[in-house]
Amino acid sequence: MEFTPIDVILTLVPIISVLVLMAAFKVPGDISGVIGWVAVVVIAVAFFSTPLEVGLLASLKGLLASMAITGMTAFAILQITFIQKTGALQRIVVLLKTLAKSNKAAQLMIMNVCIGTMLVSVGATPVTILPPILLAMGYTTVLAIALPAIGFDALCTYAMLGVTIVQMSTILSGLGVTINGEDPTIQVLAVYFADYLPIITPCICIAICMMAGGPKLVWKGLPSILITGLSMSCTAILIAHFFAPGIVLTGVIAGAVGLLFMILYLKIMKVPIFDRSELSDEDKAVEKSMPLWKAFTPWGLLIFFCIITNFVGPLYDLLFKTLEMKITLWPGDKGQPMRVLWNAYFWVLVSTILASFIMRPKKGTWSEVLKTWVKRFPRPTLASIVFFMLAYVMMQSGYTPTGEGGTWQLVDPNNNMIYIWAKVASDVFQGAFPIANSFLGLIAGFTTGSEASTVALFAQYNLQGASFLGPQMLAGAIFIIAGAGIGAGLSSVVTPVKLQQAAATIDQIGQESIVLRKVLLYAVALVAVSAVLTFIFVTMSSDVILVG
Repeated sequence: MEFTPIDVILTLVPIISVLVLMAAFKVPGDISGVIGWVAVVVIAVAFFSTPLEVGLLASLKGLLASMAITGMTAFAILQITFIQKTGALQRIVVLLKTLAKSNKAAQLMIMNVCIGTMLVSVGATPVTILPPILLAMGYTTVLAIALPAIGFDALCTYAMLGVTIVQMSTILSGLGVTINGEDPTIQVLAVYFADYLPIITPCICIAICMMAGGPKLVWKGLPSILITGLSMSCTAILIAHFFAPGIVLTGVIAGAVGLLFMILYLKIMKVPIFDRSELSDEDKAVEKSMPLWKAFTPWGLLIFFCIITNFVGPLYDLLFKTLEMKITLWPGDKGQPMRVLWNAYFWVLVSTILASFIMRPKKGTWSEVLKTWVKRFPRPTLASIVFFMLAYVMMQSGYTPTGEGGTWQLVDPNNNMIYIWAKVASDVFQGAFPIANSFLGLIAGFTTGSEASTVALFAQYNLQGASFLGPQMLAGAIFIIAGAGIGAGLSSVVTPVKLQQAAATIDQIGQESIVLRKVLLYAVALVAVSAVLTFIFVTMSSDVILVG
């Protein structure tokens, strides 16, 4: 039996509910996500012939699949809280205040793109660190909120130690996908994302200068824009193609390369790199309170551990392959590899603990850290979990344990929500499917606040929709998934959660709605560029994509 228009509407109810709750009623993402998850379970069971057991086990699978980003969210908040409470963050802030003060474009690139990218790559949150600094440097409230929210996404997918690529690899492996005969490893997938960056990264740099000073600053700052955008994007491409062990550190390495090139440029132009002339007595006291190397200890240790766990072959094989810790939830389930000892969140926790022995915080500091952390981490962590749970229920909707040995089977594809989405979208958009999908990523990123969640939600839908549209579209299916992910990443500048975080750090709650209106067109324009690139890449693709 074919699905009906009512079936299509029912599949959209959970997502639309979340969007309306967040955008219209300003319900926090975690609460909206839980409501959306409950809705999808109820709809799957009541209308799509899904046993409750299947819905609950699929939810558990989603929870397990979310652990790479969930763990990173929780322990990155712990680490940044530790850095704040020990005074290390204040020491780093004083350093950043002095950077390239006489060249506005260079300062914007260094602060928001190079440093923003490096910060987010190690799990820090630029939208909570950089706004007070920008405000103190004379930028308006709107710019102090907006610039960090777009700048840290200059490499799109390589935030939080490449967790999006790690998640995408796990999801596609679970679906039995092969690409040109290879498994969808993070090394294979990184190439697809990196191909966007020589265009997208400079465009983000242009957008930053347009926000801060209009066309005049763009023209005047063109050298800084091109040096930053091209050095970072080309570094990401080189890592993806020739230095696979460094993929999870792409944001750190590319940010550092961009920073190095900008320093060389400033040296050549004889622009002071550090200008301490406007530091207050309080700033100078902070400088004396802690050596800079000590302030960077937690992040330095984290980078060190990420290097040895990815670059030392035997250790990588042990942690990634031998100790994959795969959990199987039902007969026929391909299993969820947890890789606890390889995933970045484990090393965030280890580096934070070890840094404590080196930094020797004052008595009572850890008590303050844990007290603050307990208040901070549950809600964003829950938000990252529930959208994965929602996605996995949709993917497994219509499945029943009727196969040999109780394996799950999809007897009627018309009972699967993802199938319905894909069929309708392929029929409606036809050859424009890749373009429409990029804007769907923007909406999903706005709703979930996470590129990884968007990939989890739409990866199977993208594959299914591409398969309906013929061999050429299926050949470009990985680009279609990547395009949606990049669209979600580019939504950062309009995501309410991120803008509210930024506004809160400068005591300007309420300004985020003003910022959103001012920067919405930038987000749409950047996603439009990404959509065009996706269409071109799909059209040119000759990959052989097989789905198990």
